[in-house]
Amino acid sequence: MKGKVYDIQRFAIHDGPGIRTLVFMKGCPLKCLWCSSPQTQKSLPDLLYIETNCKLCQSCVEACPKEAIKLSEEGKIQIDRHLCNMCGQCVEVCQNQALKLAGDERTVEELHQDVMKDSPFYRRSGGGVTIGGGEPTMQHEFVSALLKECKKSFIHTALETCGYTKWEDLEKILDHIDLLYFDIKHMDSHIHKKLTGVPNEIVLENAKKASKMRPIIIRIPIIPGYNDSEENLLNTAKFAAKLGENLLRIELLPFHKFGTGNYEQLGKEYELKDLEPPNEEYMKKLKNLVESCGVKVQVGG
Repeated sequence: MKGKVYDIQRFAIHDGPGIRTLVFMKGCPLKCLWCSSPQTQKSLPDLLYIETNCKLCQSCVEACPKEAIKLSEEGKIQIDRHLCNMCGQCVEVCQNQALKLAGDERTVEELHQDVMKDSPFYRRSGGGVTIGGGEPTMQHEFVSALLKECKKSFIHTALETCGYTKWEDLEKILDHIDLLYFDIKHMDSHIHKKLTGVPNEIVLENAKKASKMRPIIIRIPIIPGYNDSEENLLNTAKFAAKLGENLLRIELLPFHKFGTGNYEQLGKEYELKDLEPPNEEYMKKLKNLVESCGVKVQVGG
C-alpha cells in the first residue's frame, strides 16, 4: 500500500502535545478561498517554480519532453501546466532548485520508519505524530495503516481533518488516534459552500459522531469579512458546547498570508492576497465572544 505524501515537518510544537512530526498528505475535497497550501489540494504531484532561484539557464526548456516549459518574450520561464505530465525531468536538470515536484508516494513501512527516527523526542516530551494535509481521510486506508503502526510503537497520534468525508472512512482512522483536530469553517451550509466548494451537513454530523469517540479540538479559521461575524462564531461555539466532555477547547486561527508564495510557485492567483490579517486586539475580542458560550478558547494552534 502506498500513500501520496506532500511533506514531513519535524520538531513541531503545535498540532498536538510535545514535540511532534507532522505528515502532510496530498489531496483535499475542499477549495477554501484562504487555503495556504494549494499544493496539497491535488492528489497527484504538482510542479513548483521558485522564480527567485532561477538563473534562466534554460536546461528545463531543453529537458521537457512535452515542450511544456518555454522562455517568454519577456525573458521569463513559462510553464504550460496543461501539457506538463509531472515526469520530473526538468527538476532533475535544474541546478538551482528552481523547480520542485511537490508530492511523492511512500509505503506505510517507509513512512513509519521515517517518523520513528524522531521517537526519542516523542518520549522525552510527550509528543508524537500528527497527520494532516490536504485532507488525510481521502487516503483513509493508508492513514489508518500508518497510525496503526504508530500505536504499535506506543506513539501518541493525532489527526487534522476538515470533516468532509464518509463517516465510515473517518471512523476507521479514529480507532488509531489519541486526539482529533476538527475544522469548522462556517455554520451556514450555503455560505460554507461558497467559501470552500462544499456544503457542511456532513462536516457537522461527523463532528458530532467523532466527539463521542475521541478527545476533540474544534478549529475555526478567522477570515475577516468571510466567517468572523458574531452570529457565525456564536453559532459555532453553541454547536461545539453540545459535543460533550470530549471537547477540549476551540482554537481560533487568525488568517495569515504565509501561503501567498505557494500560489506564485503554482502559477496561480491568490484571491485573498489583499486581505489583511486580524490584529491581536480583534482576536482577543472574538475570544471573549466565543468564551461567553461556556467553552474553553485559545487563539492560535
